[in-house]
Amino acid sequence: MIPNSTYSVNSSYVTDTLFVGRSGVGNAFLAFSLAVVMVFSVCGNLAVIVAIFTSRILREELSNRLTINLAITDLSNGLVVIFSSLFSVIADSWRFGPVYCDLICAINYCLIITSMLTLCFISCDRFQAITYPLQYINRMKPIHIYLMISYAWFQGIVFSAVPSALGWVEYDYWEAICAIQWQKEQKQAVYYVVVAFILCFLLPGLILIFNYYLIIKQVRTKVSCPGSPISAKSYSTSSKAIRSLLIVVIAYFVCMTPFSVTKLMKVTIAQETVLNSHFNSIASIVAFISSAVNPLIYGIFRKDFRRAYKRIFVSIWGKKERVHNIQTSLQDYSS
Repeated sequence: MIPNSTYSVNSSYVTDTLFVGRSGVGNAFLAFSLAVVMVFSVCGNLAVIVAIFTSRILREELSNRLTINLAITDLSNGLVVIFSSLFSVIADSWRFGPVYCDLICAINYCLIITSMLTLCFISCDRFQAITYPLQYINRMKPIHIYLMISYAWFQGIVFSAVPSALGWVEYDYWEAICAIQWQKEQKQAVYYVVVAFILCFLLPGLILIFNYYLIIKQVRTKVSCPGSPISAKSYSTSSKAIRSLLIVVIAYFVCMTPFSVTKLMKVTIAQETVLNSHFNSIASIVAFISSAVNPLIYGIFRKDFRRAYKRIFVSIWGKKERVHNIQTSLQDYSS
């Protein structure tokens, strides 16, 4: 199947009539998968935000401001990036032009970087809460959380703007989204990859892992010590919250690993490889799934979120029932 617009394997603006794209079945499967992920991402993260704002317990928990920021990045990914990818798959081409292509690539990478840094800062906050439970309220204030959030977005914007400014971005047919084409400026791209990898992923990842290691160690030590400020009940609550956060982190890395591997391979090996195939499409879908799984994890492992979700569902369902009853009454009256 030849795509509807003129582009090579990686460009929507260069003619290559020899290029064979996805089959009709492949396109339909990819579009369906993206649509499902987008719906879950948008609805799930909206539920997280509403749950926190409508629940006094969740709203008063300082760390949930970081959780809201993570939900906002995932929601934005669903509304903007995944939607653009879905539309391009349905059209079997990029129809939005080069300017929006640069913009959507920048937004995509900005959200990825911001999510990673937010996860890192969540681990820093939880370390303070577990290690210094009595001093936490003084050591971690709202201004500190807002500074973390601001820095995460600042770094995300800075690093995501560079490829678009240098003209490295093109529509990648197999990724089904506008992405950085590393082969365009190999030497500059390598420098960028190394710096971005260290500051946006390696360093935050190491901090995150180190924090959770110390958190688990601290919890076990304090519970085993007589007279510890952490009681058995608070240990149970803390351990469940930590477990949910750990699963969020693991899910993020699992989802982003195939995407990251394809990017690394594009920098280090030639383009005429298995990368220009369905493997790239699958890697993109799995990466997008990272935006949809967090609300499900919260619902499974945290009772406070389950209760909040239930209240939202009951409220929505109750309104529908009331509207239905009113409509039925009006119909009976008119008859």
